[in-house]
Amino acid sequence: MTKYVVYGLGISGISAVNFLAQNGEEVIATDDNEKSLIDASTKNPHIKFAKADEIKYDKDTVIVFSPGIPLYYPQPHKILEICQKTGATLACDLEIFYRKNCENNNFIAITGTNGKSTTTALSGFIFKELEIASEIGGNIGIPCFDLPQNQKKFSYIFETSSYQLDLFGHSHFKVAALLNITPDHIDRHGSIENYIAAKKRIFQNQTADDFALIDVDNENSKKVYDELKKDKNFHATLVPISTKEIQENGIALFGGNLYNKINGANSVLELKSDFLRGEHNDQNMAFAFAITYCHFLRHSQKCDEEKIISAIKKFRGLRHRLQLLGEIEGIKFINDSKATNAESTENALKAYNKIFWILGGKSKEGGISILTPFFHKIHKAYLIGDASEEFAKTLKENSVAFEKCGDLESAFKKAFFDAKNVGLSEKNILLSPACASFDQWKNFEQRGDYFCKLFDELYKS
Repeated sequence: MTKYVVYGLGISGISAVNFLAQNGEEVIATDDNEKSLIDASTKNPHIKFAKADEIKYDKDTVIVFSPGIPLYYPQPHKILEICQKTGATLACDLEIFYRKNCENNNFIAITGTNGKSTTTALSGFIFKELEIASEIGGNIGIPCFDLPQNQKKFSYIFETSSYQLDLFGHSHFKVAALLNITPDHIDRHGSIENYIAAKKRIFQNQTADDFALIDVDNENSKKVYDELKKDKNFHATLVPISTKEIQENGIALFGGNLYNKINGANSVLELKSDFLRGEHNDQNMAFAFAITYCHFLRHSQKCDEEKIISAIKKFRGLRHRLQLLGEIEGIKFINDSKATNAESTENALKAYNKIFWILGGKSKEGGISILTPFFHKIHKAYLIGDASEEFAKTLKENSVAFEKCGDLESAFKKAFFDAKNVGLSEKNILLSPACASFDQWKNFEQRGDYFCKLFDELYKS
């Protein structure tokens, strides 16, 4: 009989423990942090808890390991030696969820360094609009074991991180999407090559009936595409995705038009969104369209492309990610609080012109120097938080008008006053801090929520 050891007692870990216990499985919960272990055992007295070193492991033990715990780097976790000595196997909660729910259901997975949350949320939104029984989960939203189970003909759309993919074994995704790969999490993977290999695992169990969607504009993901194309043992249909040029048997989105050439299609569809601006969101929309279209193909069902396009246009985006709040007196308000570094803010500056830019917080290495090519789009900047002096120096050196405001409320009010009193054909008040929030806020969500509150109060006044 299988014995489960849930290793790591965060929200998803506790959800997994409760599910397994409630379904009659033998399960033990553990954590490297003794305080977390004590706290969890106090709150969940019906569950068996033990220190990791006190558990007896054998070949029938499945360790549901938290992806948040470093496994290989900067040093191998002790669990690897335990598995080697005892024959126990590692998995993550998504892998166990798949094993428990794969019969008669459909699993879709989305990964990539950037954009996977928006693409997952957008795909889930389209499925709902098209009345396809489905839910999103994984690295986004609620823990997978809190999703509907015991379903038939149900679609689970999972955002998957490289840490989760490292712990997949049997999971089979009928539609799998790789959005892009840029250097990230190298401290956890050891090298960019290991990181790419982890991302590639999303396609590992695909068959000839499946679809592998891959961005071919990005150098690293294009490398994965080329490797799979040459692999004689890989039989899934490869679907290239681009925001630069039309792709044979693929999807391209640029210049406000989507070009669909999957499996002999030859469609040109107008696609512009008021809420998803910028080339990075063109990629997100292209992938979401392709995921939905391939889902219909996978089930031999007729697909109405215009309905997919219509659904995409209704999607208002994720909170705090270039979220268009609305317009007041001809001024658009955009909440991009999730932009906690300059690289993320670059997408916002690319997407808009005539910007009244609210930025600052706890600065990260490099500051905002990489954004200088976009400074011509800034009408005026409003500085808040710890980074004010550092950013003021960069802006002054590049002849960008700015004002030190101290806090978000002051910056909001001054930006609105200035935008209201200047004669421009386009005006955009953009919160895109290019900074962490920890100097004044608990997290970027709290910062973004306050910006939304200020907008709501202004809108109602």
